[in-house]
Amino acid sequence: MKIFLVASECPPVPGGIATYVGNTAAMFADAGHEITVFARSPQPGIEQKNNLKFIKIVPKDNYLLNSTKAHLRSENHPAFPYNVMGYWGAVSYQLAQEVINYIRTHGQPDIIESEDYSGIAYFLLQKKLLGCPELQGVPIVLNLHSPQYLLYPADKMPSYHLSDYWVGRMEKFCILAADGVFAPTHYIAQQVKTTLNPDLDIEIIPLPATQKLLNQEQFQLSSPTPKDIVYFGRLEVRKGIIPLLEACRQLWNAGMDFNLTAIGGDTWYHLQGCSMKGYLTEKYSKYINSGRLTISPPLPQTQLYERVKKAWCVVLPSIWENFPNSCLESMLLGKAILASSGVGHVEMLQTADMTAGVIFDWHKHDDFAQKLNQILSYSTTEILEIGQKARTLILNITAPENVLAKRVAHLKSVIANHQDKSIFPSLNYPPHGKVAYPTSLVETTDLGIKDRISVCIPFYNAGKYISETLHSVFASSYSDLEVIIFNDGSTDKTSIETLEVLEQTYKNLKIIHSENMGVSTARNKMAEIASGEYIAFLDADDQVSPNFYIQAAKVLRQYQNVGFVASWIKEFGASEKVWVAWNTEFPYLLCHNTLGVCTVVRKAAYLAAGGMKSLLAENLEDYECWLNMCEKGWLGVVIPELHYFYRIRSDSRLQKSNREQLLYLYEVIAALHPQSYQDYGAEIYHLLNQNGASWLWDNPSQNTAELNVNLNGMEILSLVSNKLKKVYSDGGISLILNRCLLMAKSLMQTRN
Repeated sequence: MKIFLVASECPPVPGGIATYVGNTAAMFADAGHEITVFARSPQPGIEQKNNLKFIKIVPKDNYLLNSTKAHLRSENHPAFPYNVMGYWGAVSYQLAQEVINYIRTHGQPDIIESEDYSGIAYFLLQKKLLGCPELQGVPIVLNLHSPQYLLYPADKMPSYHLSDYWVGRMEKFCILAADGVFAPTHYIAQQVKTTLNPDLDIEIIPLPATQKLLNQEQFQLSSPTPKDIVYFGRLEVRKGIIPLLEACRQLWNAGMDFNLTAIGGDTWYHLQGCSMKGYLTEKYSKYINSGRLTISPPLPQTQLYERVKKAWCVVLPSIWENFPNSCLESMLLGKAILASSGVGHVEMLQTADMTAGVIFDWHKHDDFAQKLNQILSYSTTEILEIGQKARTLILNITAPENVLAKRVAHLKSVIANHQDKSIFPSLNYPPHGKVAYPTSLVETTDLGIKDRISVCIPFYNAGKYISETLHSVFASSYSDLEVIIFNDGSTDKTSIETLEVLEQTYKNLKIIHSENMGVSTARNKMAEIASGEYIAFLDADDQVSPNFYIQAAKVLRQYQNVGFVASWIKEFGASEKVWVAWNTEFPYLLCHNTLGVCTVVRKAAYLAAGGMKSLLAENLEDYECWLNMCEKGWLGVVIPELHYFYRIRSDSRLQKSNREQLLYLYEVIAALHPQSYQDYGAEIYHLLNQNGASWLWDNPSQNTAELNVNLNGMEILSLVSNKLKKVYSDGGISLILNRCLLMAKSLMQTRN
């Protein structure tokens, strides 16, 4: 098979994902499959050996720190799209573009695989679903590794900061949208089913073993040292390091004789607002000074293995865990293991026929102490026997030849059963969403001439711009268009004369003259008389790309539950900003709009929902309409390309809006949708509590602080980033950026 593997880490860097990528790629390549890895990397390059290729992709966010104010939000900025969206959204977009460009020159793979972490497959899946030709017919499978939306609660971190919250939504979308999903453990599969859909089809396939530890000679070097306990892995809440050290403290105070070495990278301890290593070092300094406790930074792999071989046993105290390499490597090294119950590594240590290691339960009083005392009481021979059993068991579970057979069978099954979807995946829908699919899918598709798009343009004294707008519309590649202009009581003589000329110029143009009724009524009137199955809203001073309508209509034809289609927005005139729009999704949509008015809408769905309301004459009428349609089960989806060109001018209605107007209109909208705000009340509370007033939001993938960062803010961010990189030299870039942004926000607020 020809396989693409898309990843957030590139081996040989430390990390569970990098290890999974390296082992999986080697497993497929050794078996003769052609595998290409697209991986985020600090250094660019292409490495190829036989049928295994690594394409290393450097994120463009580093350009932000050296940028100037000029065109900071433009698509022409060297950091695009990092300058217009959050870090992980931009990573996903960049990886998708790399894959698509590669396909154009090297052809399609048989299948694409990605991990769930940080939603890096989001734009691959979104583009595929929306008809990207390079991705058509190519299944995309997802490996459940460690989604942030599950990790944040396990690490006792706030999870509603916009950038973190949206990453979780991207991860969930990827799981629902993937053509196949597999997981190394039943533990994580069940967690995902519980949070998303109990009927998800998730194949359970362990990850392959590390090739370096598969030969028997290295295993024979194991030499356990009595009373020497080793923990290795990140110093992280979910890894159980806090209850482990506290339990050890009590045992040391009670006179139990053993030493603990904790080896691992530092993380930020959110509950205490400090580094985990700093917190543990200060709290347990007495035991560090006495030699009972050693807290060590990460070791190079060879040194780590040598240190682990000398341990009496390895302790795995996690309170949330999937398929940890610390367990896999310890078992391959033939180590006795003391492990917590109820998490993923138990499936590595226990089968129906065998248990390797000693399992304790954090929820049972003194169970850890009893099990530790038990494992310390064994003889060297017994410890070696337990280690031998562990190695035998994990080899049976993770030997590449065993894993390969299961992986190939699963991939072939996904390929054989792959077909286009007719329902667009969304978190809005059951079982855990609160919105049902639209109730009249068939009836609402029969209104209007099939496939025709009626472009509806409200007009008021816009003669200066309307010719450019119409030129963009009639340059469309779509074959069946009608264009309607609703002259909403224009008073400008030149504008009226311009309409008369245009009516004679374009044969497919219909102009309706009326007394002033407001933009909502104008759009509703045009929708009622439009002859097309679809209506396309466009303001009289804006423009569209030639391909927007043909792409939007294709989406509406394919997906029964899609009610309207939009795109990313490019501002012009007094601004060069790019605005990233997103699929409509509750509850975020109840707080802030995620798309513009330039949409192609299923006419029957729009009319059935009642159209736009004149009650919102001043502003936000389109936003309330999208809310209303989504409540009725319709979904708005966004083509992640620039198809809508939005003119910024000082005399526009939006530019004249003010804080008091918007706050009042939000009150009106909430009053029109009381049940939705009640249903999602708790989540809305968390979003507002952690991000501030929603009318100031701009992009769910970015925190508000990111959006308000100016050049001085970037300078602060650079300083903070450099400082954090020195403190947490082994920390992941996600941790660094998250802390940088929070600290930069605090610093900028202080300066201002």
